[in-house]
Amino acid sequence: MRSLASALLLAALGSGAVADTTLVFDVDLRDEIAAGRFDPARDRLGLRGAAAPLSWDRPLLASPGPVPGRYALRLTLPDDATGGQPLAYKFRIERGPGQPNDAGWEPGRNHALLLTGGELRVARAFGAAPADVPPSRTGRIERLGVVASAHVQPRDVQVWLPPGYERDTNTRYPVLYLHDGQNVFDAQAAGAEWQVDEAAQRGIGEGRLRPFIVVAVASTASRTLDYTPSAMQVPAERLGRAAGERQGGGLPAYARFLVEELKPAIDARFRTRPGAVDTAVGGSSFGGLASLWLALHHADTFGAALVVSPSVWWDDRFVLRDAAAAAPPSRPRLWVDMGGQEGEQAVVLARELAQRLRERGWTGERLRFVEDPRGSHDEASWARRVPAMLDFLYGRPQ
Repeated sequence: MRSLASALLLAALGSGAVADTTLVFDVDLRDEIAAGRFDPARDRLGLRGAAAPLSWDRPLLASPGPVPGRYALRLTLPDDATGGQPLAYKFRIERGPGQPNDAGWEPGRNHALLLTGGELRVARAFGAAPADVPPSRTGRIERLGVVASAHVQPRDVQVWLPPGYERDTNTRYPVLYLHDGQNVFDAQAAGAEWQVDEAAQRGIGEGRLRPFIVVAVASTASRTLDYTPSAMQVPAERLGRAAGERQGGGLPAYARFLVEELKPAIDARFRTRPGAVDTAVGGSSFGGLASLWLALHHADTFGAALVVSPSVWWDDRFVLRDAAAAAPPSRPRLWVDMGGQEGEQAVVLARELAQRLRERGWTGERLRFVEDPRGSHDEASWARRVPAMLDFLYGRPQ
């Protein structure tokens, strides 16, 4: 089943020859050196980003250039490494042994580069302000603004409406709720996006997908709290800080916001099909963890979930124990996936999660498990898988 699902995903993503883009970076660190924030004898300059061979978890190291205080790095990526959208990246000062690792990132949001083939040279100072990412939004998207809650911090909510929503006033639609909603429709927040609006508009226009509504729920500074079902002591090395910290456990409160506050408001304002069979939830990383928990513990509200690159490691693999114990009266439909570039342990844990679910009765089309060999832990990788996710939820019979 795993190899078949992977083959189907690769077919959906397409294959064939692609041009390469060679990125040549020339980064000026002289101001950092003068301010004492970079010690050439001790520190290194690392590049991190959203497409292999880049990663947010480990750096590609730049080398000192011929001019003191300037560092150079050269790498080549295929044009489709980011699914046709900008490459999100940042430089970071990688501290030497024994030094605190709680700083070093360039300030502000991610930088972004569009891979267009050939050689692309980037010469700038470390910490230079990133250029604005042009918004790319498709279809009718309504901004509901900041939505207040009695249970969690207020947050922005956007709603994408399918083609024909205005014309056919009698039709009601299934709804997909997505976490980290600021990254769902455009790349302005993270430098890359899920491209859900483009994929949905295209799939519905081609007649491949049944029309549906998307509710994008932004995360806040309390993201770890909101999206985790239990609390744990997070070690210092995972936080990138000098000391560990106890975090998480606020997902039941976030669930109350979704189930008791937001969903009733959406059902009252838009022509939805409010039953669980027509209501799905989805997200990545901690958002994937949250989506599975919501499907397992609120199956009367959410009849399907997109569990994308889930953080199975959280709280000594809490989700594995939870999946083994949970038995909702009906089995919500579950898409579970992991990228092959997210680390061997992450892939192993995702496979174990899928197996636990099968042992609890998720069989056939109730569970789709996918491994994306090229997938990293980033929006561009998730965007490449979005068309297949939407086919799973809303695909018309062929």
